[in-house]
Amino acid sequence: MQIREWPKKQALPGAFVGLAAGLIAGGLAALVGQPLGWALVTMVALGLPLGALGGGFSLLVAAGRLPAGRFAPVALYWLVAFPLARLVHETTVSLVLTGQVRLPPDLAGFLAYQGIVSLGWAIGFLWLHERIAMRLRAAAAR
Repeated sequence: MQIREWPKKQALPGAFVGLAAGLIAGGLAALVGQPLGWALVTMVALGLPLGALGGGFSLLVAAGRLPAGRFAPVALYWLVAFPLARLVHETTVSLVLTGQVRLPPDLAGFLAYQGIVSLGWAIGFLWLHERIAMRLRAAAAR
């Protein structure tokens, strides 16, 4: 494997999970009756940060900085990363839809709530990440 290909392949499981979450969020927004443009903004504004942060998580695991398959390190990573991704999502959506960057009115409350939600996200992320990484390793071994 070439040195330039290594990060791309290692980042794939986490990036896929994050991008898939954005796709699902956009689909759910459209399903509940939001205009298609708003659903697309949600898809991109949430999927890209979660994909980038998920890919970063995969790179940390591949580099040996975080242990694979353990919940506590994943939960701590997403305790910081998930609220950040949601804040990017929230400000991006407000910028696109209103033309103004608006932070949530109660920023501390918003971040605290997203931190609580991040634990649920971390469980699902870890489960999907390990399944995808396992399949990629098995495919590479063939």
